[in-house]
Amino acid sequence: MAVQVGYCGRCGAALTPGAPFCGTCGTPVGPVVPMAAAASATPAAYQAYAYPRAVAAPRSQIGPQVAISAALIGIILIVTIAVTAFAIRQSVGSHQNCTANCSPRVVTPLPASATYKSLQYRYELDYSERWTVRSQDTAGIELGTDIGLVRVAGTSSSQPLDQVIQGLVSGLPTATYQNVTRVDDLKGAHIGDQNGLGAIYAANLIGANSKATKIRFAAIAATRGGVTVTVFALDPADTTRFANGMPEGYVFDYMCSQFRWGS
Repeated sequence: MAVQVGYCGRCGAALTPGAPFCGTCGTPVGPVVPMAAAASATPAAYQAYAYPRAVAAPRSQIGPQVAISAALIGIILIVTIAVTAFAIRQSVGSHQNCTANCSPRVVTPLPASATYKSLQYRYELDYSERWTVRSQDTAGIELGTDIGLVRVAGTSSSQPLDQVIQGLVSGLPTATYQNVTRVDDLKGAHIGDQNGLGAIYAANLIGANSKATKIRFAAIAATRGGVTVTVFALDPADTTRFANGMPEGYVFDYMCSQFRWGS
């Protein structure tokens, strides 16, 4: 009977009969593996290895954090803009009034100004140093502007404001002011921080040489503490480029906004 030769189940080397270990790799010898079986068997060193499945790394939380941060920044910006707009609005007054040229609401202050103070009614009025004082007394002042004129006067009248304005317009000399037509109400009319009443008129102004010039003028009135103040502001008409047709409308608006009532 032929001696059955075994082979190492690890490295495939022939085993010495009766040896407890493989003489090549030192692996303990188990039951003898026949040559045919050994030939068909795949050495353990070459058997398929089951690689462990890779574990997915946890998803980064950077994306959601960035989105939350962006949303917070957006909210902060909105609040900041709202607070700034509110502060600007408070600095120019709580009302949305204007006198002649309502846009822009916030206007550049006059570069240099003089001040008139009524000794009789104790109000104060700032005006451009470029303007000319035509006449003044203790109740009011008339000024020649760059291209027109403005007249401010105080009275102790207790009449309703619409009657005050009507009296102001009807008192204009008809030889100088012709074809006077009321164009529109002056929305948001005010003098200082006192809401008032106003209107815009169109007319022909007759000069010394009998030449007629188309004009627009504003008539404004307001009352506080028993004192009624009227503002009459006039400009050559330019209805194409300026609101209410008055090129100096924004200057008149600034003058009225800076008006200070007497205490």
